[in-house]
Amino acid sequence: MLTVTPRFLAALRQSHSIDVAAILYPPTGGPVAPAVIGGQVTIDRDARIRRQGSLEVAFQLGEPLTAEIVRQLPFGGYATIERGIRYADGTVERVQLGYFRVESIVWTELEGSATLTLADRMAQVQDEPFVTPWSPAGLHPSDAAVAAVHQVFGDTIAYHVQTDPASEPVMVDTVYDEDRGQAISDLASSVAAEAFFDPQGDFVIRPRDLVTAPVWTVDAGPDGVLVEATETLDRSSVRNGVSVRGQPDAESPPIYSLATYDDPDAPTRWGGPFGKVALISSSTAISDQAQADATAAALLNLRLGLARTLSIRSVPNPALVPGDEISLVFADGRTETQTINAVQLDLGPDGGLTITTTSQLASTLLAPVRLYRGGDVWPELADATLVPA
Repeated sequence: MLTVTPRFLAALRQSHSIDVAAILYPPTGGPVAPAVIGGQVTIDRDARIRRQGSLEVAFQLGEPLTAEIVRQLPFGGYATIERGIRYADGTVERVQLGYFRVESIVWTELEGSATLTLADRMAQVQDEPFVTPWSPAGLHPSDAAVAAVHQVFGDTIAYHVQTDPASEPVMVDTVYDEDRGQAISDLASSVAAEAFFDPQGDFVIRPRDLVTAPVWTVDAGPDGVLVEATETLDRSSVRNGVSVRGQPDAESPPIYSLATYDDPDAPTRWGGPFGKVALISSSTAISDQAQADATAAALLNLRLGLARTLSIRSVPNPALVPGDEISLVFADGRTETQTINAVQLDLGPDGGLTITTTSQLASTLLAPVRLYRGGDVWPELADATLVPA
């Protein structure tokens, strides 16, 4: 959860006044603080561009400088958005929701307002491909991901490496071509990590499955913040096996690993009522068997977790972000701990917060998991349903 005071969290459970602010950074000239009319911010940990949104701001086309700034923004402009609370004593506490590139602007000539479409800095990374084949030889995957981003932003941003590069294998002959965003995703996936830009626009690579305690309680009742909860069970994205193929270069033999979910009491067990439904993933960043095994197990953990989805409407808490744990208390007293997968926050005074969480049906994650290696992988997959990554 983003840093806020206990006073902030307590105020969310009472009647309060929201405070929203935005700053526009045109390619030339200084920052501008327009009046915010409305908008929406979505943060989704499964999307390559994690933070996206829209922002409606007021301006006057009759003022040349303001109109000039608006027309510059899609060509290198950025925006920050903050949302928070204005307390009764007049003080304000806000959290920054993101540092966004301006993708496009639409306005109606006579209304004096503009709607900006926004995306975080990963959009710039995707727009700047490797113009020649790039080899991160000699680097650990985490360091290689940082290097790929550094080529785009240099020292203008900070880099937060929360993985342990020293424990990762050194890359030898891996080569990436064109798609820089896919290369970063591949490098992060190879060490069971996620790579994204934080609300300040800095680059973060961290383990995907961090163990945390609940940071917020979403509860029903007169003093609660829960508005509605909808549960969905869907097998379409569930996989009970993950096969990983690693091949750093064309001259090296491929490395195979298959992780299967083998809890004999679970309907989703490998070869049980659910069948054998395997995700097939290839990565040139995987250079040894241990790394392939760890990647297969981590991806299996993720794919099993997509079985059950909760869509929760809540009183807006702008400090919540994907990866946070929340305690969910239903009207009948049931309590669950859920991991946030995505949030959608409206910026207007009448807007709400939609939280999407995912969890699995099995009570003990990946217990037991079976690993097949090398030549044992493909016979086991012979009668499986294979799905590409």
